[in-house]
Amino acid sequence: MFSTHIIIVNYNAGDWLIRSVRSALAFSEGRISIVDNASSDNSIANARREFSGQARLNWIENADNRGFAAANNQVLEVLEADFAVLMNPDCEINVQSLPLILDAFSASPNMGLASCRILNEDGSLQPTCRRRFPTPWSALVRMLQLHKLFPQNMQFANFDYGDEVAVDSGTHAVEAISGAFMVVKKQALEQVGVLDQAYFMHCEDLDWCKRFDLHGLDVGFVSSASVLHAKGVSSASRPIKVLWTLHQGMNRFFDTHYSNQYPWPLRYLVKLGIGLSFLVRTVLTILKGILPSRGKA
Repeated sequence: MFSTHIIIVNYNAGDWLIRSVRSALAFSEGRISIVDNASSDNSIANARREFSGQARLNWIENADNRGFAAANNQVLEVLEADFAVLMNPDCEINVQSLPLILDAFSASPNMGLASCRILNEDGSLQPTCRRRFPTPWSALVRMLQLHKLFPQNMQFANFDYGDEVAVDSGTHAVEAISGAFMVVKKQALEQVGVLDQAYFMHCEDLDWCKRFDLHGLDVGFVSSASVLHAKGVSSASRPIKVLWTLHQGMNRFFDTHYSNQYPWPLRYLVKLGIGLSFLVRTVLTILKGILPSRGKA
């Protein structure tokens, strides 16, 4: 029987944190650590009150927002269980989630990291639950939207597998999975290391998957298991900050893994594209916030 330790990093998740912790308590038997990154709402206070007296819960309250990677590492660095489960505070697991994934690890000894189908609240699939690694060229094509102009010749620009994610009993080796829900084997963690804390939020999951690949370990996708993910609950209060950390993460990922593999003109274009993408998406986000308020005035 494998032991598990669930890690939930919270930042302003509201009532979703209670839902997440409740599902973890109901459908897992191991320790559960809730790491709060200096939330400004009442999510952590309400959750502590709701679950007071629960001996399996470990509460860690940081004085400042350390970011997703650093907060998870606070537990990963002292992990004693056979497996760690990294789970967003807007996720809910169910009765079959962990048993199916742990069974898949038993059947696939070379698998070090795994996830499953991640579903929206309406039951639809989140395509990013199963992804390919972006390369400088595919990222540039994606940012310039060339894949929409020439879709028949630009399939490689799609980083996720979309509708290719089937519901079956298989475990599939994939390039990358989503950081919203990840299960890591301690033995593999000791080889690969913890998350890169230079990523504040976003792309640390891609980086981790890449490092597992470089160590010759498989990243698995267990299609028979699923979790619910509300997506963006913690990010709603700070959309510009989230965009900034996303694009910073993209820069770091390419610098770390592709700086010596591509000529400098292409790398320069990618960096320029990342910068332009941030500016355009920031403007659109600001306009989206302004225009509805004007319409109601």
